[in-house]
Amino acid sequence: MTLIRNHRGGLDESLQTVREVGDRVELLEIIRKELRPFGVSLEPEALHIEPYGYDGRIDWDTYLITIDGYGVWGMSKGPL
Repeated sequence: MTLIRNHRGGLDESLQTVREVGDRVELLEIIRKELRPFGVSLEPEALHIEPYGYDGRIDWDTYLITIDGYGVWGMSKGPL
C-alpha cells in the first residue's frame, strides 16, 4: 500500500485528497472512475509514475503521476 493524492492548486488542497492504493491496477481504476465524466479514457500504457523528489514538508519520496494527453493527475508517496 502507498499513499496517493490528486494534483490541486496548492499543497493543502492536494493533501485533502490523500488515500491509500494497493497497486498500479487499483490506481488505474481510481483514475478511470474520476475522469470518466469528462470523456477521458485511460489505457494502462498512458499512465506514468516517475520519481519527482523528496518533499520535506510532508516527508514524501514523491512520484509524479501523469497521463499522456492529459498531464499531471497527482502524486504518490513512493513507487507503484
